[in-house]
Amino acid sequence: MYRIFILLLISSITLSVEASDKKEIGFKLNVTVKGFFSPEVTSATVKSVTPGSLAESLGVKAGEKLIAIANCKIPGCPAGKAKGYISQDIGTEVSFEFSSQAGKTYSVTIPLQ
Repeated sequence: MYRIFILLLISSITLSVEASDKKEIGFKLNVTVKGFFSPEVTSATVKSVTPGSLAESLGVKAGEKLIAIANCKIPGCPAGKAKGYISQDIGTEVSFEFSSQAGKTYSVTIPLQ
């Protein structure tokens, strides 16, 4: 019984550490990929923007298409590479290029939080 309790305690600590390692960029994306061994991002659309975030103040809006992350163009950006850009250390600045629903393109740079 004691061993089960210790195992559950260690598991809960591990899960809370993993959750705290998650980086924030101020918006969430709907992403589609193709391929199995070397998946590529085929599209990424802003699902929601965090109220009060830097992304919101820079004009990022739900429904816009992400067309590049750190100069890695979408479609075609390897999924692992795209994920790597937003998994860097907190404070690392990442550039994003969007296409608005009106078809205008613009870029923003957001530090990971």
